Amino acid sequence: MSASESKRSERQADRIKARINLPFSPTGAGLIPPNVGAQINAGLFGAPYGRQTPRPNLPVAPAPGVGGQTPRPDLPVAPVPFGPSGLSFSGSFGTSGPAVTVGLDGISLEQLINEEWSTFKLTYNKTYPSQEIENFRREIFIENRGNIARFNREYGQGKRSFVQQLNPYGDQLFHEFNNNLNGYNRSLPDGRPRLPFPNGSTFIPSANVILPGNMDWRQVGAVSPVRSQGMCAGCWAFAAAGALEGHNFRKTGSLVELSPQNLIDCTEGGNNGCKGGNVNPAYDYVKNNPGIDTEPSYPYEAKDGPCRFKPETVGGVCTGYVDIAEGDEKGLEIAVATIGPVAVAISCRQTLQFYSEGVYFDPECGNQLKDLNHAVLVVGFGTEPDGKKYWLVKNSYGEKWGQGGYVKMAKDQNNHCGIASAASYPLV
Repeated sequence: MSASESKRSERQADRIKARINLPFSPTGAGLIPPNVGAQINAGLFGAPYGRQTPRPNLPVAPAPGVGGQTPRPDLPVAPVPFGPSGLSFSGSFGTSGPAVTVGLDGISLEQLINEEWSTFKLTYNKTYPSQEIENFRREIFIENRGNIARFNREYGQGKRSFVQQLNPYGDQLFHEFNNNLNGYNRSLPDGRPRLPFPNGSTFIPSANVILPGNMDWRQVGAVSPVRSQGMCAGCWAFAAAGALEGHNFRKTGSLVELSPQNLIDCTEGGNNGCKGGNVNPAYDYVKNNPGIDTEPSYPYEAKDGPCRFKPETVGGVCTGYVDIAEGDEKGLEIAVATIGPVAVAISCRQTLQFYSEGVYFDPECGNQLKDLNHAVLVVGFGTEPDGKKYWLVKNSYGEKWGQGGYVKMAKDQNNHCGIASAASYPLV
């Protein structure tokens, strides 16, 4: 997340608060009334953390909407489908002036937006501690819908390589989303970990290897189901646990789900639990511990807690780890093809928040170590019918995000989003 993206998102929050006359900041530190902060956070994530329980597939179309209970600036929109009824509308509108009616039987635009807001809350089990907070979240939802509609219009014009869609994070501003979920290497403002940790072994690519055109470790059973971080920036723990799962599977032939919570609670070496961390110290912890508990024996809680490791419920081991050379996409490809899933870090920009399908490419996405803010797991690669190459990436935003929790990220595009800048895998 760039500084400009953060400032733009914060200005958006200020604009919305002023528009609905919110007397306090729902997100700013030190500005939240007593006992309200935790309730607000709970309202941000209606879907449960960990393994999400499927809900009825109620359609929530990526459409723009109108303002809430007070006048707001007009939002230009493009014709888009809306809600379960399949109605559509276009134009520019706000809540000031005469009511706008569209669709069938003179249904007002406010009725339509209320229908979609209700559907969104029902789909993702959203609740809010007060009407003021709900109004704030509703305004964010409306603006996100408008932005998604404009983005998808650009996709239709051939200007974008992927599609966006509303998901459980539709009521969050990007700086909130980033602070809540993207915790890679967040130890110090300049990107350095609080404590130095030793580098892993150097990856030496196999010579004269004929690589497959497509690779997907899910097809051989080496990848566990997608889980959700919830309100915890422990992405690094999910990436490390996923890599350990895959490589222990290759060793034993059995896939055992391992505990990110074990890593969040017990890993030191510069890591800071739900406030952020790095993948390699997690490998070091499992190596020296020794072992990591299974997910059922040490279930995910989406918060920091005391270390409760139990030696009798170890599900995986680690004897060390290997670092792939910084920025070496070819080395990453060889490792994924011949060794197994690889934990990586990427630069998560605002365009990724509502990724739905297609090959993710954002020309402004940085590829330097200082740009990296989110840890994920590369489980394969491939090529789309139109020739676009991609990395198949398992995320930890839950199954309702992206393509069932996965994203296809542009491959062989100058180390796009830094996907090969901090790649490593465990030895088992």
